Amino acid sequence: MRRVYLDHGATSFPKAPGVAAAMAAFLDEAAGSPGRGGHRFAVAATRVVEDARERVAGLLGGDPDRTILGPGATFFLNALLLGMLREGNRVVVSALEHNSVMRPLRHLARERGVRVRVVEAEDPWGVPAPEEMAAAVAEEPTRLVVVTHASNVTGEVLPVAAIARAVAPVPVVVDGAQGAGSVPFDFGASGAAAYVASGHKGLLGPTGIGVLLVDEALARDLPPLVRGGTGSRSESEEMPAFLPDRLEAGTPNTVGAVGLGAACTWLAERTVEAVAAHELALVRRAAERLAALPRVRLHGWRENRPRTGLLSFTVEGLDVGELAARLDRVHGLAMRVGLHCAPAAHRRIGTFPSGTIRAGFGPFNVPADADLLADAVAEELR
Repeated sequence: MRRVYLDHGATSFPKAPGVAAAMAAFLDEAAGSPGRGGHRFAVAATRVVEDARERVAGLLGGDPDRTILGPGATFFLNALLLGMLREGNRVVVSALEHNSVMRPLRHLARERGVRVRVVEAEDPWGVPAPEEMAAAVAEEPTRLVVVTHASNVTGEVLPVAAIARAVAPVPVVVDGAQGAGSVPFDFGASGAAAYVASGHKGLLGPTGIGVLLVDEALARDLPPLVRGGTGSRSESEEMPAFLPDRLEAGTPNTVGAVGLGAACTWLAERTVEAVAAHELALVRRAAERLAALPRVRLHGWRENRPRTGLLSFTVEGLDVGELAARLDRVHGLAMRVGLHCAPAAHRRIGTFPSGTIRAGFGPFNVPADADLLADAVAEELR
């Protein structure tokens, strides 16, 4: 049986060419502690971290001086929300947010009285128009707007730059976990105050590392979520005031940075535009064939809309969990099933509480993989 990986919304597999080799070479040859010494191993480790910082900043349109590396997108979303929202503040979010946004916000609502305004867009798949976000902001004084770059349920890309313009001067935080590396994005031109990304999804790097891009205003004001050693200003028991050190406490995930840098190198050479076009062609191929099958419903698929390589579907009369298990066991298709850690999005699109089956195409999938998915669903229907 041919095994096909279609779960790139959860994590990419395989990783970009060169990632594993670069990580292995670093561990074998130069795994010093970055910024913690002047010997050649420490210097080599520092160089690979700074190289990764520059490569990911270049890929996403950020400034390397305001590009922070850390444990992942969830960590940075918590750092932003806990650091920016004070007692009684108001925050406006879309109805498509992941639990990495909603759980910290619900915590802050209980602990600090933060008020959360969810914009239930008129769009059938929950994508908010810039005017709708601006209207919600105008209702009451608002501290922050949070929007996902791309829905991890439907794959649709949100108009984050237009939203940032519409709600200005309220700062916008963008959860780019599903967008980074999968669709072109220029942070500097977006008008967003912060952009958070996972290293292991569309950026095709390892798990355990992510990136935070911040604008100049936020770079001055954002407090650290974690405090500790930085390798700089060791004479002081206070965190350094400058970036990236202020937001990068503790020994960094250097080997993860090596992998992320290698992945960004591959993406820059291949181009994100080419990856996006490849994944869109696969989604379109699968969507057209699945839509022709009886009882199959696609959730969030629309032509001529910006999107990632995700495609969610259900089959009337069939339990999504049982069907996904058969597609894996009988047909060799590895896909995510359920609520995808985004219950708010499923409530908005009408698939709560069962959720959907989510096919996630990546840069190394081929047209035959889309055909196998459609053929397998057709066989199960028969």
